Amino acid sequence: MSSIETDASNCTIPIGSPITALLPPLPSTVRGEATIISGDCGRFNAGRPLLVYPSGKLVVVRELGVELFGSSEVATTVDNPKALPGVRALVYRGHTATVTVAKFSPSGRYVASADIRGKLRVWAYDHEEHLCKLELQAFPGIIRDVAWDGEGKRITIVGEGSKSMYTKCVQWDTGVQCGPMGGHTKRVITCDMRQKRPFRIMSGGEDQKCVFFSGPPFKIASTLGEHSGTVNCVRFSHNSEYVVSVGSDKKVVLYEGKTGGVIQVFEGKHTGSIYSCSWSEDDTKLLTCSADKTVNLMSIPDGNILKTWNLQNEKLYSGRGGMAVACTFCEGRPIVVGVNGIVSLLDDDAENCIVKALCGHQVGITAIAIDNKGDQIFTSDSDGLICKVNGADLSISRITGDSTNDITEAAHGGIVKSVAFVDGLIISTGFDDMIRTSCPQDERCISAVKLPAQPVTSVSGAEITFIVTVNSILSFKKGKLLKNITISFDPLCCALNSDETILCVGSRDGYLRSFCVSKTDGEIKESNALSLHTKPLTALAFSPDGSKIASGDTKDVFVHSVADWSSLCKGRWCFHTSTITGFSWSKDGTILASCGADENIFLWNLEKKMRRVHYPFTHRGGVTGIAFLNDFKLLSVGADGCICTWDVSEDIKSK
Repeated sequence: MSSIETDASNCTIPIGSPITALLPPLPSTVRGEATIISGDCGRFNAGRPLLVYPSGKLVVVRELGVELFGSSEVATTVDNPKALPGVRALVYRGHTATVTVAKFSPSGRYVASADIRGKLRVWAYDHEEHLCKLELQAFPGIIRDVAWDGEGKRITIVGEGSKSMYTKCVQWDTGVQCGPMGGHTKRVITCDMRQKRPFRIMSGGEDQKCVFFSGPPFKIASTLGEHSGTVNCVRFSHNSEYVVSVGSDKKVVLYEGKTGGVIQVFEGKHTGSIYSCSWSEDDTKLLTCSADKTVNLMSIPDGNILKTWNLQNEKLYSGRGGMAVACTFCEGRPIVVGVNGIVSLLDDDAENCIVKALCGHQVGITAIAIDNKGDQIFTSDSDGLICKVNGADLSISRITGDSTNDITEAAHGGIVKSVAFVDGLIISTGFDDMIRTSCPQDERCISAVKLPAQPVTSVSGAEITFIVTVNSILSFKKGKLLKNITISFDPLCCALNSDETILCVGSRDGYLRSFCVSKTDGEIKESNALSLHTKPLTALAFSPDGSKIASGDTKDVFVHSVADWSSLCKGRWCFHTSTITGFSWSKDGTILASCGADENIFLWNLEKKMRRVHYPFTHRGGVTGIAFLNDFKLLSVGADGCICTWDVSEDIKSK
């Protein structure tokens, strides 16, 4: 099976895995486009505050009870049978392309999700393996929105099709189309279905029109041209009496739900493009959000503004990050998403705009660092963001910087290659060719130093950080570069022993080169070069006592003695099928954990060389970092943007 193929065995983390916490990524957002989120999760999930949204190639069904609503109770589900408070979401990984939309069926037992390659998948939420009921290649291009009918038997999909076929309605279990549908001359952005008979469909698109369909079989009943800009969102009320559309022309248009007749056109409610809208449970209020960084609560049908939340007054949404691109109601509470991806629960009293917010990553995580004394975890990603995770309650906050990205206010202007916690500060390097120092208490970057070349990796001791670039090795201390030596090989990884006297660097030619270093003045001198691997050496890690070093390439894990560089294990630990990306030793130095781009985590024991513990399909796209928090608790991060912890105590004892 290739790395992008999926089946019932790997569409989620495998059943029985000893996962104790899962922090999912935030919704994917694009400036100038609506993001589709939904808090309406069906009868099966009644009473549970769930939010479903797309994130990269994932569908995230997120539990908001603990994170946003302050609940102390955690629901028992097929994915969280022990009701662990750290498992915050179901992450579905059945798509091989970027997911654009996901919505629950009215029953709450199935989810329909679609991606940019035009594929629709209907899968079981209530089954532990989340089996796929329907997989349909609906369009040759992107699917923008999906909608269920009130009976859960039909699904409407819109997007980029062939000729005029931008809209389809299909049977949920067979994929058979329910009548010829067209009506738009440009790509369709949004759709929704009436929840009661007689069924109706409304769609809206870039041609500035809303098309009203009657059926089944569905055919065009009327074309409505009240908008003068792109129609971004259409939604039927729960009682099906009304349907509303919002668009880039800043209009909110209210229609009769059965006939499609225009009731009222509301203008001047926002000063920017309106991206999303959502009905309250009693259908008397409408939530709208806009590029003007405000969220409005309107009464229907008179259109009076009951409340306005201004996101630009909040620190989390400074800059352009406060442009609101998605909104919904979850258990009667208003939820909004800014273009920076942050999910916020709005205050019903409007005294304070935000009650609580969910921060985190939107893309793959690239590196991790641990502050064991302060019980903090630091992670970085390919967008330049650095996040701080509180180990006690698993809350996440972002470290802001002075980069040119005023949407996310990322610490770096490119991919962050390494992050470390040194002397109470966060030291990070990135593809913006900068080494930055950030304060975890203030959650802000406080200094930056330009590097002479692009960094590849780095490692830190108690005070000094050694940075390996494409052509040099540098030592860095308290905001200053100390030493700089030129290298002639292609470096890939590095490691520093516990007493900070030996720096080892792995290279593309398979050599391990050791350097004598000084922890006082940062002096660096090459002392040895060993040909350990026949393939590129991609990962290194010293044992806690510094007596052993683990090295890995695209398949093999080797362990050598540092005293004489003799082999302690070679040729036996060869079960990775792709590049090994990281190692971590347990605190007592008896267990070695390895992770790779093959999505696998292995546990090895030098006393039991023929045995191993294997955790497959841990992170979609590969595991990018791993660390022991204690002897039996393992932390992992991956290209899927997830942060996971694993209780490996039983597996270590049994093996």
